[in-house]
Amino acid sequence: MAGKSILGPRREPPSLAQSCERLERWFGSCLGEEILTQQLALAEPVVERLFGYHLLQAGVSSKVDFAACSRINHRFRLGSSEKQGGAAVADFEQLPLPSESVDVVILHHLLDFSPHPHQLLREAARVMIPGGHMVLIGFNPFSLLGLSRLLFSSGAYQVGNQLRAARVADWMTLLDLQACSIERGFFRLPLQHRELLANTSWMEGVGARWRLPWGGFYLIVARKEVASMRTIRLDWRSERKPVMGAVPTSLRVSKRERRQ
Repeated sequence: MAGKSILGPRREPPSLAQSCERLERWFGSCLGEEILTQQLALAEPVVERLFGYHLLQAGVSSKVDFAACSRINHRFRLGSSEKQGGAAVADFEQLPLPSESVDVVILHHLLDFSPHPHQLLREAARVMIPGGHMVLIGFNPFSLLGLSRLLFSSGAYQVGNQLRAARVADWMTLLDLQACSIERGFFRLPLQHRELLANTSWMEGVGARWRLPWGGFYLIVARKEVASMRTIRLDWRSERKPVMGAVPTSLRVSKRERRQ
């Protein structure tokens, strides 16, 4: 029949709220708990060093609080559904926050499972103040954990976007976010067996020591670029009026202005 695909009906991707509900249960498994433990261990020293007045935390699981170690007084969490808790339920592609109002934004696997990850990242960058920081955690497709996502599709974490850290960093550059550092964790086999996970803990030391690129997840710390100001020396003999100009620190903006 006309209008129907020979491959059958096309499945709509699950919404972010549906993915979060499944991931909440998966992060309660022994494999999920081990990954959360390592993510928290990597994120805590980073978040503790960041300062400001307001911190926004948004993620796919409420089982871990990445902002608990922060020195920022006003810390709040937004969720995609009421089951996640938090200060409010929000559409992450249209955040109910004014522009340049948040100092630190923590995104936990949201880009991995959002139907529109680029728009979600754009909104997060919009609400950040100039000079603010973003801490983003995502699954690495080029890893043993990522390989299991390609071979099998039954697990909650195995359904979603396959976003490389380099690709996310490129998206950040377009939004005037500069990736300061990229760290990776969980170099073990993705096994749902607590004893086997414990016996392969030596793989974590090897991966961290040699900074191997195939960790199961990555953590990106990015800073929103600030336009610096410079003064123009006054030339009283010239008829042209001197002006104050903003000099963009973004390499992308500087190249564009030179071409113009």
